[in-house]
Amino acid sequence: MKFFFYNSNINIIQNEAMWKVKDISTIRKVLKVSDLKKKGLSIKLSNDKYVKEINYKWKGINRPTNILSFPNEEKTCNIRKNTVYLGDIVLAYETLKKETKIKNINLQKHLSHILIHGILHLKGYTHNKIEDTKSMQNEEIRILKNLKIKNPYKL
Repeated sequence: MKFFFYNSNINIIQNEAMWKVKDISTIRKVLKVSDLKKKGLSIKLSNDKYVKEINYKWKGINRPTNILSFPNEEKTCNIRKNTVYLGDIVLAYETLKKETKIKNINLQKHLSHILIHGILHLKGYTHNKIEDTKSMQNEEIRILKNLKIKNPYKL
């Protein structure tokens, strides 16, 4: 297990060796453009087996997925740092890799999109209603544009 610190409030935990330095770099770029000032979160880079286990434990779904977001419902604040802890994200390498092959898309661009999606869930965005979905997609598109990544919904 390796730990990377984006800053004193954001941790990246590499729990699976398949994740590469390039992936960590992509994650850092996404964090930079995701408006996370005064926000804390953790990102765990894992595998399908682990994600399947926690997906079943917390959501009752017995399969892996590309990303899981666990918002901090209490939105606790570190008074000294004046920081709100948003929650935790877990990514599954194999599922992300499979999706890139199926969709014939670049891994780094797909990772960027999926991570932005997870961060937005931590910030309170949902896709429970059509309006919510559109709002979340618009924000994803805006952030991806800052990374010079084309709208993934127009592919």
